[in-house]
Amino acid sequence: MLIFAVLFKNYGFFMIKKAIGLLAGIAIIGGVSFDQIQKFLDQSEQITSKVIAQAKLPDFGKSGKTENSKKNNSKKMRLEIPAFLTDRPEEVIWHDGYTVSFNRRTKIPNWVAWELTKARTEGTVSRSDDFQPDPDVKKGSTAEDNDYRGSGYDRGHMCPAADNKYSEQAMTECFYFSNMCPQLHSLNGGDWKELEEKCRKWARKYESIYIVCGPIVYSSYPKTIGQNKITVPDAFYKVIMRQDKDGDAKAIGYVFKHKKQNKPLKEYAVSVDEVEELTGVDFFSKLPDDVEDKMEASFNVYDWQ
Repeated sequence: MLIFAVLFKNYGFFMIKKAIGLLAGIAIIGGVSFDQIQKFLDQSEQITSKVIAQAKLPDFGKSGKTENSKKNNSKKMRLEIPAFLTDRPEEVIWHDGYTVSFNRRTKIPNWVAWELTKARTEGTVSRSDDFQPDPDVKKGSTAEDNDYRGSGYDRGHMCPAADNKYSEQAMTECFYFSNMCPQLHSLNGGDWKELEEKCRKWARKYESIYIVCGPIVYSSYPKTIGQNKITVPDAFYKVIMRQDKDGDAKAIGYVFKHKKQNKPLKEYAVSVDEVEELTGVDFFSKLPDDVEDKMEASFNVYDWQ
């Protein structure tokens, strides 16, 4: 991957493609089987996507779309961003208010991550409701409004609109379908919404929290909706982390089965390790290993009141 990163930095995407072709040619001369070459080429798009994401964002600082976002993100490690995935399609897209790992096979996100600060909860931008395909995702790889119409599912935000009231750009981008999953209204407007409101309360109380959420798909043949066959998740997760003033880090996870239910939030609470086991996603991997391991192994609902 280092070779691809150097090529991208100096010569751009075209050179990466040339390098892939050259390596395939060398492989043929060297007697490598067609199946091995094909497997390599199939993986190349995923590798390239990750290289581009890393090359654009050294030290995981977003090259922002506004002067303020450039200034605010340049000094940050982006602790909310999970480790890159290797076991499924992933296209990492960086928007003003959140980052999404988009899966072109399921056509829903693998994860959506953002830092929610106290200041962001105090924005005044009105909800836009302008649902639209993400322009950074290839057409046909994402949902469209018609896919949801008459499906019986809400266009369920992962990063909610109320977390993006600080900026018109952030508000617009949070209505991209790359930030959506088919979600039953009873969950979207019920316990999932209650946790969103709790997160804004915690952001105001602790000044800043880090959030990652997304779908869990464990069915061998999951249900889909619409002409574009958008995957309907079997469950949803959310993990939240904060760093206290004394330097201590605390985290908690939540898992919601995708069905009608109404329970106290504490009954959905689990450790981050349990969410990692369910999802295969490595959360908060930029923290020192000893801090991460301790924080993710257990949880205390009384730390999140």
